[in-house]
Amino acid sequence: MCDCVEVVFVARKKTIEELRMEREKAEQDLKIRQQNLKKLKQKEAELTRRERTHRLCTHGAMLEKHLDPEEFTSEQIDYFLNVLFKKQETQDLLDYARRKFAGGNK
Repeated sequence: MCDCVEVVFVARKKTIEELRMEREKAEQDLKIRQQNLKKLKQKEAELTRRERTHRLCTHGAMLEKHLDPEEFTSEQIDYFLNVLFKKQETQDLLDYARRKFAGGNK
């Protein structure tokens, strides 16, 4: 015979009350995780908004450097940009800039 001790675990069925308590705990955990997910989504949206606002301000400042807003109306600037970006020369220049800065050399 073996000198080792045999341990036998008897599976005990959980009572309905124990299962309900587990379910309530799982539902509470789920609610907390859903709240955390909602907060993370809100934070992500806020950061995305901030990045966009920063980009718009930066690009707007670059445009104003070349087109004085006191000299041109918004409609005039929009017309100018529409005409400018339809030109093949502008498209070629944009393609060149994309290739030149594709490696992250900004």
